[in-house]
Amino acid sequence: MTYTGYLKLEASDRYGKSVLSDAYYNGVFKISRPTYNEEGLPLLQMIHVGGGYVDGDTYYTEILVKEKARLAVTTQASTKVYKTPNKQVIQKAFYKLEEHSELHMKLDPLIAYRDARFTQETEVHMDESAVFFLTDIVTPGWSKDGVLFPYECVTSKVKIYQNKNLKVYDHLRLKPEEDMKRLLQLEGNTHIGSLYFIHPNVTGEWIEKLREYLASFGDTHFGISLLQVPGCCFRILAKRTAHIETVFAAIETFIHNTIYKRSAISWRK
Repeated sequence: MTYTGYLKLEASDRYGKSVLSDAYYNGVFKISRPTYNEEGLPLLQMIHVGGGYVDGDTYYTEILVKEKARLAVTTQASTKVYKTPNKQVIQKAFYKLEEHSELHMKLDPLIAYRDARFTQETEVHMDESAVFFLTDIVTPGWSKDGVLFPYECVTSKVKIYQNKNLKVYDHLRLKPEEDMKRLLQLEGNTHIGSLYFIHPNVTGEWIEKLREYLASFGDTHFGISLLQVPGCCFRILAKRTAHIETVFAAIETFIHNTIYKRSAISWRK
């Protein structure tokens, strides 16, 4: 199959240092040159040179993090999905994490404009000793008539396998015609953020401390769920992207202070 954008990355451990050992991209996908932080963590940006997602686009990203390797990946800018009158945009991602590996994915917001249809499928296969971090934000695009939810449908599916067994299945479906302002939908909010963190040291007690830590943000609509594996899913509703990003940054700080005993990743955005 020919994709609008195709990206394949591999990170390996070389004599105690994580390096980008293989990279291939095609179509509108490109990547930046990796930079390394003080702990030797390679960080790179995924770049979309086409300006936005349009009718019938298909994208595929595959990332392999080999044994004891670490990798941090972010996007250069927001993902903009425009009108899709004939065929929805489909984006798929496949991540594989081997023993004692780490993958940190921090994605910029998805902005869905008028009449946009978008489906995202994320599949993660990881060893029980591996670490996985992922953020995702969905926001409505600007509309000339001021309509809050001009897009048709946004769907996001996340499947996480640990040692070949499906442990996490999260299906988020946003369809404005079903009145997303009502109870058990967005309840008056316009933006939604999701954060997944899987680490052997995540426990129910750790999540309670995170809840106490986030209490300082006041009237914030969020929830944290302990998963079937040592990890959590965090979801937040808001009216501004900046608020979600601020809370996500606070969670990252808490994660690195309590589990890694060091400062959070500097994403250099």
